[in-house]
Amino acid sequence: MVPENRLRAARLVSLAASMCIALSAGTNYVYSAYAPQLAERLQLTATESNLIGICGNLGMNLAGIPNGMFIDAKGPRLPVLLGAVLLFSGYYPIYNAMHSGQGSTSVLSLCFFSFLTGVGSSASFGGAIKAAALNFPNHRGTATAIPLAAFGLSAFFFSSLSSWLFPGNTSDFLLVLATATSSIVLLSYFFLRVVPVPGAYSIVPPAELDYTGSSRLHRTKSGESRSAAKDTYQEPGTSTSSRGIVRITNPDCTPDESSSFLTNSSSSSDEDRIDAESTRGGVIGSNDHAYHTDIRGWALTKSTDFWLLFTLLGLLTGTGLMTINNIGHSVQALWQKYAPDTHPDYVQQRQGFHVSLLSIGSFSGRIMSGTSSDILYKNYGLQRIWLVVVSAVIFCFSQIFALNVENPHQLWLVSFLSGLGYGVLFGVFPTITSETFGLHGLSQNWGTMTVSAIISGQIFNMFYGRIYDDHSNVTPEGTRECTLGLECYRDSYWITLGAVLIGLVLALMTIQRNRRLAVQAGNVRHAAGP
Repeated sequence: MVPENRLRAARLVSLAASMCIALSAGTNYVYSAYAPQLAERLQLTATESNLIGICGNLGMNLAGIPNGMFIDAKGPRLPVLLGAVLLFSGYYPIYNAMHSGQGSTSVLSLCFFSFLTGVGSSASFGGAIKAAALNFPNHRGTATAIPLAAFGLSAFFFSSLSSWLFPGNTSDFLLVLATATSSIVLLSYFFLRVVPVPGAYSIVPPAELDYTGSSRLHRTKSGESRSAAKDTYQEPGTSTSSRGIVRITNPDCTPDESSSFLTNSSSSSDEDRIDAESTRGGVIGSNDHAYHTDIRGWALTKSTDFWLLFTLLGLLTGTGLMTINNIGHSVQALWQKYAPDTHPDYVQQRQGFHVSLLSIGSFSGRIMSGTSSDILYKNYGLQRIWLVVVSAVIFCFSQIFALNVENPHQLWLVSFLSGLGYGVLFGVFPTITSETFGLHGLSQNWGTMTVSAIISGQIFNMFYGRIYDDHSNVTPEGTRECTLGLECYRDSYWITLGAVLIGLVLALMTIQRNRRLAVQAGNVRHAAGP
């Protein structure tokens, strides 16, 4: 029998591997750090550059549900290996295009390669989160917080690395993205294991496996024998049996495979959460209502709540994505007018700086939102959607700053606030989804919800690109540049400001509607009597 201290060491090594994998999986958000230089080298328009970035986001979002099903069926290791291959297959051709110059690669091909990086990131990150959750079922919140944090700080890490090691050398930076991300994931793959945890097992028939990003666990009675099960553990996806084997570590406080990623799974709280921006699926929040509600599929389209939340998420997410994907172009435009003689290497360093701010803001927003959500809900009985109102207010300020900041030294206000608003939004919105439509179909429902982000993100990004192109001139060398500063892109932020204001009103209307429905439901129960 393997000593527990050795098993614990193996679990800690696996957790470190999960952190490294997650750090390499969040690199889609670093696109703005090299997008302007890629566009200049290949003589792309801002619209074409935006399209390439959008395809990376599409890969992350659209692959969430199928990747989640793949992880549940095959276990976390094989998807991680696939992710390493896809990351290299996506980034290396982009590096090759940057190295070879104009005409070497079509825009359509670049979009496809960017899409591959998104799919690879989704598969790798999903596997890392799954392994961390399975290895620490009684401390799942702490364990999964580590890869979640690494994913959120990925853009910060790689943009800082670019500014430090390769100032002004975008080609080498892309080569590092291609080799470092895939190599780190591949190396970590050999240390990623699902390690047996002392305790009892419950056998779950395939019909009861819930492919919503995780499996449902069953409680075993405390009087049942545990010794017979100690050597029967098999990593998910590796069993040839027709039944799924799931470990329970404490029969009196059963961790659920759909349980908290940000809070201790062994607590009595019924609030369960995982990161849904990165994995785009899985359980993230629940109350008693969520356990007894199950609305999914076409039934969603008949729900007023769905269309309210779908529209709200789309308006705010699209606003955030426009800044995330285009902050590099904004930096260039402001410096072109403010100090046109500034060395390009310094301007590129500033791009990396703003990508880092977006990353730090998003990470901070997620942490703040998750903690505040529980406090508002448990201690004060307030609706979690109040945090969506907070996100909308933050976005309002960021859009106002974006409409007025002409000095590039003050652009950090736009970057940080945009990241913060985006993080607050995604820190709470999946919880709202689970509480409204139920836990059991959340993976499918959240995947449906994120379609709104795909639609709005593409629309707002295309608006930015078209407006930027309309204010740009073609140089004798064939490249495009805009020397008008804020005017290069200002009109696009009028559009997003309008979208955020609509979202703010919509969020407040939803809060009022929920209050009215709660009062009506209370009156019905009171009339019915005990």
